[in-house]
Amino acid sequence: MFNTIASSCPAVPNPRSGSLGQLVHDQFGALVEAVGPPGRRTEFEQLPSTLLGPSAALPTGAAGAWCSVVADDHSPVEYSISFEAGRAPQLRLLAEPNGTPPGVRENTAVGRRVLCGLAERYGFDLRRFALVEDLFLPDRPQGAFGLWCAVVLTGHGEPSFKIYFDLGARGDGQALELVQEGLIRLGFRRARRLVGDAVADGGRPMYFALDLGRWSRPRVKVYFAHHGGGPEDAARAAGAVPGIIGGTVEEFCRAAAGAGPFTARPLVSCYSLVDVERERPGGYTVHVPVRDYVEHDGEARARAVAAMRRRGHDPVVLDRALAAVTGRRLDAGVGLISYLSQVSTPHAERLTVYLSAEANRVRPPRPRVPDAVPGR
Repeated sequence: MFNTIASSCPAVPNPRSGSLGQLVHDQFGALVEAVGPPGRRTEFEQLPSTLLGPSAALPTGAAGAWCSVVADDHSPVEYSISFEAGRAPQLRLLAEPNGTPPGVRENTAVGRRVLCGLAERYGFDLRRFALVEDLFLPDRPQGAFGLWCAVVLTGHGEPSFKIYFDLGARGDGQALELVQEGLIRLGFRRARRLVGDAVADGGRPMYFALDLGRWSRPRVKVYFAHHGGGPEDAARAAGAVPGIIGGTVEEFCRAAAGAGPFTARPLVSCYSLVDVERERPGGYTVHVPVRDYVEHDGEARARAVAAMRRRGHDPVVLDRALAAVTGRRLDAGVGLISYLSQVSTPHAERLTVYLSAEANRVRPPRPRVPDAVPGR
Protein backbone atom coordinates (compact mmCIF):
# COMPACT_ATOMS: atom_id res chain seq x y z
CA MET A 1 0.00 0.00 0.00
CA PHE A 2 2.86 2.42 0.71
CA ASN A 3 5.00 1.81 -2.37
CA THR A 4 7.29 3.90 -4.52
CA ILE A 5 5.55 5.62 -7.40
CA ALA A 6 6.27 3.94 -10.73
CA SER A 7 5.06 5.10 -14.14
CA SER A 8 6.01 1.93 -15.97
CA CYS A 9 7.01 -1.59 -15.06
CA PRO A 10 8.51 -4.59 -16.84
CA ALA A 11 6.82 -7.91 -17.34
CA VAL A 12 7.16 -10.15 -14.31
CA PRO A 13 6.99 -13.92 -13.82
CA ASN A 14 3.46 -15.25 -13.42
CA PRO A 15 3.35 -17.80 -10.60
CA ARG A 16 -0.37 -18.51 -11.02
CA SER A 17 -2.90 -19.19 -13.74
CA GLY A 18 -6.37 -17.83 -14.35
CA SER A 19 -7.78 -14.34 -13.96
CA LEU A 20 -6.98 -11.77 -11.31
CA GLY A 21 -10.64 -11.69 -10.32
CA GLN A 22 -10.79 -15.45 -9.79
CA LEU A 23 -7.60 -15.46 -7.74
CA VAL A 24 -8.77 -12.65 -5.46
CA HIS A 25 -12.25 -14.17 -5.25
CA ASP A 26 -10.73 -17.44 -4.01
CA GLN A 27 -8.25 -15.78 -1.65
CA PHE A 28 -10.79 -13.42 -0.13
CA GLY A 29 -13.37 -16.17 0.29
CA ALA A 30 -10.80 -18.32 2.06
CA LEU A 31 -9.81 -15.34 4.22
CA VAL A 32 -13.43 -14.80 5.28
CA GLU A 33 -13.51 -18.43 6.40
CA ALA A 34 -10.15 -18.10 8.16
CA VAL A 35 -10.65 -14.73 9.85
CA GLY A 36 -14.39 -14.09 9.89
CA PRO A 37 -17.09 -13.07 10.13
CA PRO A 38 -18.04 -16.76 10.39
CA GLY A 39 -20.48 -18.34 7.98
CA ARG A 40 -20.56 -15.41 5.54
CA ARG A 41 -18.19 -16.43 2.75
CA THR A 42 -20.93 -16.70 0.13
CA GLU A 43 -22.29 -13.29 1.09
CA PHE A 44 -18.99 -11.44 0.70
CA GLU A 45 -16.90 -13.35 -1.84
CA GLN A 46 -18.18 -11.29 -4.79
CA LEU A 47 -16.87 -8.03 -3.30
CA PRO A 48 -13.37 -8.36 -4.84
CA SER A 49 -14.70 -8.43 -8.40
CA THR A 50 -16.90 -5.43 -7.62
CA LEU A 51 -13.96 -3.44 -6.27
CA LEU A 52 -11.58 -4.39 -9.09
CA GLY A 53 -13.88 -3.42 -11.93
CA PRO A 54 -12.76 -4.45 -15.45
CA SER A 55 -9.29 -5.47 -14.19
CA ALA A 56 -10.87 -8.54 -12.61
CA ALA A 57 -10.81 -10.08 -16.10
CA LEU A 58 -7.04 -9.61 -16.52
CA PRO A 59 -4.83 -12.69 -16.35
CA THR A 60 -2.56 -12.92 -13.34
CA GLY A 61 0.91 -11.74 -14.23
CA ALA A 62 -0.46 -8.86 -16.34
CA ALA A 63 1.43 -6.18 -14.40
CA GLY A 64 2.58 -4.54 -17.62
CA ALA A 65 -0.99 -3.36 -18.26
CA TRP A 66 -0.98 -1.05 -15.22
CA CYS A 67 1.73 -0.57 -12.61
CA SER A 68 -0.41 -0.26 -9.51
CA VAL A 69 1.47 0.95 -6.43
CA VAL A 70 -0.84 -0.95 -4.09
CA ALA A 71 1.59 -3.90 -3.96
CA ASP A 72 5.25 -4.55 -4.75
CA ASP A 73 4.38 -6.83 -7.68
CA HIS A 74 2.00 -4.16 -9.05
CA SER A 75 -1.14 -6.19 -8.42
CA PRO A 76 -3.98 -3.82 -7.47
CA VAL A 77 -5.06 -5.61 -4.28
CA GLU A 78 -3.96 -5.92 -0.66
CA TYR A 79 -5.38 -7.72 2.39
CA SER A 80 -5.00 -6.95 6.07
CA ILE A 81 -6.11 -8.47 9.37
CA SER A 82 -6.46 -6.37 12.52
CA PHE A 83 -6.29 -7.68 16.08
CA GLU A 84 -7.62 -5.80 19.12
CA ALA A 85 -8.11 -7.08 22.66
CA GLY A 86 -11.69 -8.09 23.38
CA ARG A 87 -12.80 -7.93 19.74
CA ALA A 88 -13.00 -10.36 16.85
CA PRO A 89 -10.31 -9.90 14.17
CA GLN A 90 -11.21 -7.59 11.29
CA LEU A 91 -10.54 -8.44 7.65
CA ARG A 92 -9.94 -5.71 5.07
CA LEU A 93 -9.50 -5.77 1.30
CA LEU A 94 -8.07 -2.76 -0.54
CA ALA A 95 -8.29 -2.53 -4.34
CA GLU A 96 -7.53 -0.08 -7.12
CA PRO A 97 -10.33 -0.28 -9.69
CA ASN A 98 -8.82 -0.27 -13.19
CA GLY A 99 -10.19 1.10 -16.42
CA THR A 100 -9.81 -0.22 -19.96
CA PRO A 101 -7.24 0.83 -20.96
CA PRO A 102 -5.86 1.57 -17.49
CA GLY A 103 -4.52 4.97 -16.45
CA VAL A 104 -4.97 7.36 -13.54
CA ARG A 105 -7.92 9.18 -15.14
CA GLU A 106 -9.47 5.99 -16.52
CA ASN A 107 -9.05 4.13 -13.23
CA THR A 108 -10.52 7.05 -11.30
CA ALA A 109 -13.61 7.07 -13.52
CA VAL A 110 -14.12 3.37 -12.81
CA GLY A 111 -13.45 3.97 -9.10
CA ARG A 112 -16.22 6.58 -8.99
CA ARG A 113 -18.66 4.12 -10.55
CA VAL A 114 -17.60 1.37 -8.15
CA LEU A 115 -18.07 3.70 -5.19
CA CYS A 116 -21.50 4.83 -6.33
CA GLY A 117 -22.54 1.22 -6.84
CA LEU A 118 -21.39 0.25 -3.36
CA ALA A 119 -23.20 3.23 -1.82
CA GLU A 120 -26.43 2.24 -3.56
CA ARG A 121 -26.11 -1.44 -2.66
CA TYR A 122 -25.20 -0.94 0.99
CA GLY A 123 -27.19 2.21 1.67
CA PHE A 124 -24.57 4.76 2.66
CA ASP A 125 -24.26 8.34 1.48
CA LEU A 126 -21.34 9.98 -0.32
CA ARG A 127 -21.60 13.47 1.14
CA ARG A 128 -18.10 13.37 2.64
CA PHE A 129 -16.69 12.17 -0.67
CA ALA A 130 -18.51 14.95 -2.52
CA LEU A 131 -16.98 17.59 -0.23
CA VAL A 132 -13.44 16.77 -1.37
CA GLU A 133 -13.92 15.05 -4.73
CA ASP A 134 -12.83 18.02 -6.85
CA LEU A 135 -9.88 18.70 -4.54
CA PHE A 136 -8.27 15.27 -4.75
CA LEU A 137 -9.48 14.14 -8.18
CA PRO A 138 -8.44 16.92 -10.59
CA ASP A 139 -8.99 16.70 -14.34
CA ARG A 140 -5.23 16.43 -14.91
CA PRO A 141 -3.94 14.22 -12.10
CA GLN A 142 -0.21 14.15 -11.37
CA GLY A 143 -0.15 11.35 -8.80
CA ALA A 144 0.33 7.61 -9.02
CA PHE A 145 -3.38 6.86 -8.59
CA GLY A 146 -6.73 8.56 -8.24
CA LEU A 147 -8.95 6.50 -5.97
CA TRP A 148 -8.49 3.33 -3.95
CA CYS A 149 -11.47 1.57 -2.38
CA ALA A 150 -11.41 -0.74 0.64
CA VAL A 151 -13.97 -2.91 2.39
CA VAL A 152 -13.72 -3.81 6.09
CA LEU A 153 -15.62 -6.80 7.46
CA THR A 154 -16.63 -6.71 11.10
CA GLY A 155 -18.89 -8.83 13.22
CA HIS A 156 -21.74 -6.29 13.31
CA GLY A 157 -23.27 -7.19 9.95
CA GLU A 158 -22.89 -4.93 6.94
CA PRO A 159 -19.40 -4.19 5.61
CA SER A 160 -17.88 -0.76 6.06
CA PHE A 161 -15.83 1.07 3.44
CA LYS A 162 -12.82 3.36 3.10
CA ILE A 163 -11.47 5.41 0.23
CA TYR A 164 -7.94 6.72 -0.28
CA PHE A 165 -6.69 9.70 -2.29
CA ASP A 166 -3.14 10.42 -3.49
CA LEU A 167 -1.78 13.61 -1.91
CA GLY A 168 0.42 13.98 -4.99
CA ALA A 169 -2.68 14.44 -7.16
CA ARG A 170 -1.79 18.09 -7.91
CA GLY A 171 1.97 17.64 -7.64
CA ASP A 172 4.11 17.07 -4.57
CA GLY A 173 4.42 20.82 -4.00
CA GLN A 174 0.68 21.07 -3.32
CA ALA A 175 0.39 18.12 -0.93
CA LEU A 176 0.37 20.09 2.33
CA GLU A 177 -2.18 22.52 0.94
CA LEU A 178 -4.38 19.56 0.02
CA VAL A 179 -4.13 18.21 3.56
CA GLN A 180 -5.21 21.48 5.13
CA GLU A 181 -7.96 22.24 2.62
CA GLY A 182 -9.31 18.70 2.89
CA LEU A 183 -9.49 18.96 6.67
CA ILE A 184 -11.25 22.34 6.46
CA ARG A 185 -13.88 21.04 4.04
CA LEU A 186 -14.59 18.06 6.28
CA GLY A 187 -15.00 20.23 9.38
CA PHE A 188 -11.59 19.75 11.02
CA ARG A 189 -10.62 23.40 10.88
CA ARG A 190 -9.23 23.37 14.42
CA ALA A 191 -6.86 20.49 13.71
CA ARG A 192 -5.66 21.56 10.29
CA ARG A 193 -2.63 23.59 11.35
CA LEU A 194 -1.24 21.15 13.90
CA VAL A 195 -1.71 18.19 11.57
CA GLY A 196 -0.24 20.11 8.65
CA ASP A 197 2.80 21.16 10.68
CA ALA A 198 3.33 17.62 11.99
CA VAL A 199 3.11 16.15 8.50
CA ALA A 200 5.54 18.74 7.16
CA ASP A 201 7.98 17.96 9.97
CA GLY A 202 7.56 14.20 9.52
CA GLY A 203 8.40 13.90 5.85
CA ARG A 204 6.52 13.26 2.63
CA PRO A 205 2.69 13.47 2.62
CA MET A 206 1.24 10.36 0.99
CA TYR A 207 -2.49 9.63 1.34
CA PHE A 208 -5.73 11.15 2.58
CA ALA A 209 -8.45 8.65 3.54
CA LEU A 210 -12.12 8.71 4.53
CA ASP A 211 -14.36 6.18 6.26
CA LEU A 212 -17.68 5.66 4.48
CA GLY A 213 -20.63 3.51 5.41
CA ARG A 214 -21.61 2.04 8.77
CA TRP A 215 -18.81 3.26 11.03
CA SER A 216 -19.78 4.20 14.58
CA ARG A 217 -17.23 7.04 14.45
CA PRO A 218 -16.13 7.71 10.85
CA ARG A 219 -12.55 8.91 10.56
CA VAL A 220 -10.42 11.10 8.36
CA LYS A 221 -6.84 9.85 8.06
CA VAL A 222 -3.64 11.51 6.84
CA TYR A 223 -0.58 9.39 5.96
CA PHE A 224 3.03 10.56 5.64
CA ALA A 225 6.40 8.83 5.22
CA HIS A 226 9.61 9.28 7.25
CA HIS A 227 12.24 8.84 4.53
CA GLY A 228 15.53 7.78 6.09
CA GLY A 229 14.01 8.10 9.55
CA GLY A 230 13.89 5.72 12.48
CA PRO A 231 11.72 4.68 15.43
CA GLU A 232 12.37 7.98 17.19
CA ASP A 233 10.70 9.85 14.31
CA ALA A 234 7.57 7.74 14.68
CA ALA A 235 7.59 8.33 18.44
CA ARG A 236 7.84 12.08 17.88
CA ALA A 237 4.93 12.01 15.43
CA ALA A 238 2.85 10.01 17.92
CA GLY A 239 3.39 12.78 20.46
CA ALA A 240 0.81 14.92 18.66
CA VAL A 241 -1.93 12.62 20.00
CA PRO A 242 -2.89 13.13 23.66
CA GLY A 243 -2.44 10.04 25.80
CA ILE A 244 -0.06 8.20 23.45
CA ILE A 245 3.26 7.07 24.95
CA GLY A 246 5.92 7.54 22.31
CA GLY A 247 8.12 4.89 23.88
CA THR A 248 5.63 2.14 23.05
CA VAL A 249 5.61 3.23 19.40
CA GLU A 250 9.40 3.25 19.27
CA GLU A 251 9.55 -0.18 20.91
CA PHE A 252 7.14 -1.61 18.33
CA CYS A 253 9.23 -0.29 15.42
CA ARG A 254 12.45 -1.70 16.84
CA ALA A 255 10.92 -5.12 17.45
CA ALA A 256 9.43 -5.25 13.96
CA ALA A 257 12.38 -4.03 11.89
CA GLY A 258 15.26 -2.74 14.00
CA ALA A 259 16.77 0.53 15.10
CA GLY A 260 16.94 2.26 11.74
CA PRO A 261 17.55 4.38 9.86
CA PHE A 262 14.98 2.83 7.50
CA THR A 263 16.58 3.48 4.14
CA ALA A 264 15.34 0.48 2.13
CA ARG A 265 11.73 1.61 2.67
CA PRO A 266 10.49 4.21 5.15
CA LEU A 267 8.21 4.05 8.14
CA VAL A 268 4.77 5.52 7.46
CA SER A 269 2.79 7.46 10.06
CA CYS A 270 -0.94 8.13 10.05
CA TYR A 271 -3.10 10.55 12.05
CA SER A 272 -6.75 9.67 12.62
CA LEU A 273 -9.30 12.44 13.21
CA VAL A 274 -12.84 11.91 14.48
CA ASP A 275 -13.93 14.85 16.64
CA VAL A 276 -14.19 18.13 14.71
CA GLU A 277 -14.00 20.11 17.96
CA ARG A 278 -10.52 18.87 18.85
CA GLU A 279 -7.28 20.53 17.80
CA ARG A 280 -5.33 17.27 17.94
CA PRO A 281 -5.76 13.90 16.23
CA GLY A 282 -7.55 11.17 18.15
CA GLY A 283 -5.28 8.33 17.07
CA TYR A 284 -1.90 7.49 15.58
CA THR A 285 -0.67 4.54 13.51
CA VAL A 286 2.85 3.55 12.54
CA HIS A 287 3.31 1.20 9.56
CA VAL A 288 6.57 -0.76 9.53
CA PRO A 289 7.66 -2.22 6.13
CA VAL A 290 8.79 -5.51 7.63
CA ARG A 291 9.31 -7.22 4.25
CA ASP A 292 12.29 -4.97 3.50
CA TYR A 293 14.09 -5.89 6.73
CA VAL A 294 13.85 -9.69 6.71
CA GLU A 295 15.35 -12.39 4.50
CA HIS A 296 12.06 -14.21 3.91
CA ASP A 297 8.44 -14.39 5.03
CA GLY A 298 9.22 -16.96 7.70
CA GLU A 299 11.11 -14.23 9.55
CA ALA A 300 8.32 -11.73 8.92
CA ARG A 301 5.80 -14.18 10.36
CA ALA A 302 7.98 -14.69 13.43
CA ARG A 303 8.02 -10.95 14.10
CA ALA A 304 4.27 -10.70 13.57
CA VAL A 305 3.66 -13.62 15.94
CA ALA A 306 5.94 -12.10 18.57
CA ALA A 307 4.01 -8.83 18.39
CA MET A 308 0.70 -10.70 18.64
CA ARG A 309 1.78 -12.72 21.66
CA ARG A 310 2.99 -9.61 23.47
CA ARG A 311 -0.57 -8.30 23.12
CA GLY A 312 -2.30 -11.56 24.04
CA HIS A 313 -3.49 -12.51 20.53
CA ASP A 314 -3.57 -16.11 19.33
CA PRO A 315 -1.42 -16.44 16.16
CA VAL A 316 -3.53 -19.31 14.84
CA VAL A 317 -5.76 -16.79 13.02
CA LEU A 318 -2.74 -15.34 11.24
CA ASP A 319 -1.55 -18.79 10.21
CA ARG A 320 -4.99 -19.60 8.81
CA ALA A 321 -4.92 -16.33 6.88
CA LEU A 322 -1.49 -17.06 5.41
CA ALA A 323 -2.68 -20.49 4.30
CA ALA A 324 -5.74 -18.86 2.70
CA VAL A 325 -3.57 -16.61 0.53
CA THR A 326 -0.71 -18.92 -0.47
CA GLY A 327 0.37 -22.53 -0.53
CA ARG A 328 4.09 -21.79 -0.80
CA ARG A 329 6.67 -22.18 1.91
CA LEU A 330 7.21 -18.95 3.80
CA ASP A 331 10.98 -19.20 3.41
CA ALA A 332 10.60 -19.47 -0.39
CA GLY A 333 9.92 -15.76 -0.86
CA VAL A 334 9.66 -12.35 0.78
CA GLY A 335 6.83 -9.81 0.60
CA LEU A 336 3.77 -11.91 1.38
CA ILE A 337 3.74 -10.14 4.77
CA SER A 338 4.36 -6.57 3.69
CA TYR A 339 3.67 -4.37 6.72
CA LEU A 340 3.04 -4.59 10.44
CA SER A 341 1.22 -1.64 11.97
CA GLN A 342 0.30 -0.52 15.45
CA VAL A 343 -2.74 1.70 15.99
CA SER A 344 -2.61 3.72 19.21
CA THR A 345 -5.41 5.73 20.79
CA PRO A 346 -5.81 6.88 24.40
CA HIS A 347 -8.22 3.98 24.98
CA ALA A 348 -7.07 1.05 22.83
CA GLU A 349 -4.29 -0.49 20.79
CA ARG A 350 -4.62 -2.50 17.60
CA LEU A 351 -2.13 -4.60 15.63
CA THR A 352 -2.54 -5.10 11.87
CA VAL A 353 -0.77 -7.52 9.53
CA TYR A 354 -0.80 -6.68 5.81
CA LEU A 355 -0.70 -9.43 3.17
CA SER A 356 0.04 -9.38 -0.55
CA ALA A 357 -1.98 -11.39 -3.06
CA GLU A 358 1.25 -12.14 -5.00
CA ALA A 359 -0.90 -12.21 -8.13
CA ASN A 360 1.96 -11.30 -10.45
CA ARG A 361 5.16 -12.33 -8.77
CA VAL A 362 6.79 -13.97 -5.78
CA ARG A 363 9.93 -12.09 -4.82
CA PRO A 364 12.79 -14.51 -4.03
CA PRO A 365 14.31 -14.55 -0.54
CA ARG A 366 16.80 -11.79 0.21
CA PRO A 367 20.43 -12.93 0.59
CA ARG A 368 21.07 -10.36 3.29
CA VAL A 369 19.01 -7.94 5.34
CA PRO A 370 19.76 -4.27 4.58
CA ASP A 371 20.25 -1.49 7.08
CA ALA A 372 17.85 -1.74 10.02
CA VAL A 373 17.74 -5.15 11.68
CA PRO A 374 17.06 -6.10 15.29
CA GLY A 375 20.21 -5.95 17.36
CA ARG A 376 22.01 -3.31 15.28
